[in-house]
Amino acid sequence: MSTQIYYLSGTGNSLHVARELEKRLPDTDLVPIISVLKDEHIASTAETVGLVFPIHNLSAPIAVMRFLQRVDLGSAKYVFAVATRFCSDKVFSNIDEVLEKQRKSLDAYFSVEMPCTYIPLFTLPSRDTVAKMEATLQKRLDEIQTIVTNKQVDREKDSPLVFVMGHILYPLITAFMFKVRFPDMARSFYADERCTGCGLCEKVCLADRIRIKDGRPEWLESIDCLYCFACLHYCPVEAVQIEGRKTATKGRYHHADVKATDIARQKRRT
Repeated sequence: MSTQIYYLSGTGNSLHVARELEKRLPDTDLVPIISVLKDEHIASTAETVGLVFPIHNLSAPIAVMRFLQRVDLGSAKYVFAVATRFCSDKVFSNIDEVLEKQRKSLDAYFSVEMPCTYIPLFTLPSRDTVAKMEATLQKRLDEIQTIVTNKQVDREKDSPLVFVMGHILYPLITAFMFKVRFPDMARSFYADERCTGCGLCEKVCLADRIRIKDGRPEWLESIDCLYCFACLHYCPVEAVQIEGRKTATKGRYHHADVKATDIARQKRRT
C-alpha cells in the first residue's frame, strides 16, 4: 500500500474528505484511528501517510494526539495532514512536536472549511452554505491531490494576527476547555422524552461510553468522552441533548453522504 490515510470522524465531514482523497490518490487505504487505538502496536506500512481530522476546541482531537504518540511511522517518506475546519498552524506544529520523536514532521498540511457541528456555541449553516462549502472543498482537494502526488512541501504559515491568536490565545482557551468545561459537558449528555430507545447513539459512540439500559441511553462517567458529537447529531429523533446548552432548538447535522453505520464502523478495521 503506497498511501494510508488515518482519519477520525464524528459527524461525517472528515470521513467524507478522506474518501474524496482516496478517490484522487491511487492505491490508498483508509484506516479509522479509533479502530487501531486499542492495538498493542500501531505501525504504518505506507510510504505516504495522511491524517484527516476535525478541530475540537481549536486543537486536534484527543484521540488523534493519542494515536500520534503511539503510531510507528518508520515506513513513511511523506506525511501530510488535513484539518476539516480552518485553524491556526499551531495545530500542525503541535503534531510536529509529537512526530519529532520519530525524526519526522509534516511535509504538508491543509485546513479546509466544513460545516461546524459544535451546536452548544455555533449555529448550523444553511443548506446553501453547505453546498457552497462542498464546491469549494472539491476544488481545494484537487489542489491537495497535486501537492501530495508530487510530494511537495506545503506548510502555509499564519498571518501575524492569526499567529498571535493561534499561538498565544487559543492554547489558553484549549487548556481551559479541556480541564474545566469539557469534563462538565461530558457529564451533561442525556436523552429527552423523544427518545425511542433505538440504540443508535450507543452504536455510533466512538468512545463506547453509551449503554442502553431499560430502553434509555446512559453515558458512563468511567469512560472518557471523545466529544465527537456523533450521538447528538445522528439521533434520528434529535432526542440527545446537552444540559444547559439549549441543544433542543439548535437542529442537527451530519454529512449527507455518511451514514450512522459508517461512523460506527470506525470502531473496527474494515
